[in-house]
Amino acid sequence: MKLSRTVLVTSIVIAGIVFGSAGCATTVQMPSPLEKAVANAKTKSDHEAVAQAYDRSAATARAEAQRHRDLAKAYLGTPGSRGSGALGMASHCEDLASLYEKAAGEYSELAKAHRSTSVDAK
Repeated sequence: MKLSRTVLVTSIVIAGIVFGSAGCATTVQMPSPLEKAVANAKTKSDHEAVAQAYDRSAATARAEAQRHRDLAKAYLGTPGSRGSGALGMASHCEDLASLYEKAAGEYSELAKAHRSTSVDAK
């Protein structure tokens, strides 16, 4: 009796692991609204909508760049924080600001490309 109960419990645990992990393994990430919009863009208005989404992303990235530049100034302006830790954090923030600015420029280029495409679209 004790052996059959152990076998039953073990079987349930194994089934839970197998079916539980199989569910995780087959999870598919759904495309974002922007991915769908890009994939389905055919008309001038479709491409303009995508361009506007990229414009918003560019604006968000520029705002993040400014936030990180402000943080860098704060790290350098904090009394008693002239040590290497503050300089390291300021440098980190400046690096992030540069990356966000680069991303903003690329988003703007994507918007420009979609606007150019929209001229050719029906």
